[in-house]
Amino acid sequence: MEQSGTEIFERKRIEEIYNRLLMIEQSMKGERRKLWNQEKESEDDYAVWDRLEMLSMDIAGYVTQIILDGYTCQEARKVVKNLRRLKIFNIECIMNWYPLAAEEYPKIKEFFELLDYIRLLTLEYVEKYNLPESRQ
Repeated sequence: MEQSGTEIFERKRIEEIYNRLLMIEQSMKGERRKLWNQEKESEDDYAVWDRLEMLSMDIAGYVTQIILDGYTCQEARKVVKNLRRLKIFNIECIMNWYPLAAEEYPKIKEFFELLDYIRLLTLEYVEKYNLPESRQ
């Protein structure tokens, strides 16, 4: 299936943002370790550190499929549903942590912001190019 110039541009944009996300991820190792040490004794099932790990893996999985192949292996409707469900700033522990994080965890805060942005770009891409009715 031939891709339009717009679709190729949007894939490249997602790739650019993803590369920035990876750079931030590399630079936040110290903050990540500090957050993990702070939360490892927590009684909460899913603290901020756990959510960070899960969200990163879920969203990055879709992003890398789009970058490499231009589509997701999973059915597009399921991807859309899952990406809508992964709203980072609707997760209670992140919402409670986020306003206080700027001083102590600026890189993780920036990572969450960029991760949510790439989630939205990925959602838009899948809705626009991977749903059957968009390929008419």
